Amino acid sequence: MSNELQNIKNRFGIIGNFPALNRALEKAIQVAPTDISVLVIGESGVGKEFIPKIIHSESKRKHQPYIVVNCGAIPEGTIDSEL
Repeated sequence: MSNELQNIKNRFGIIGNFPALNRALEKAIQVAPTDISVLVIGESGVGKEFIPKIIHSESKRKHQPYIVVNCGAIPEGTIDSEL
């Protein structure tokens, strides 16, 4: 495990060491410096809220407000205009 990955886990209190978790965290670190949009999906209770926080904390925009959008709460057909 890389030092960067371990530092992220320590900062966010992530204690698991599963291959899928590590891959997700590595992807978050990888996309953080880019300007692409990222949609985080997954089953309820898997910790999806951590990935966007990690991306934001490692991005060029980390000093700007962090805004959460729960796409599941947006009525069908209006998501394009909401985002």
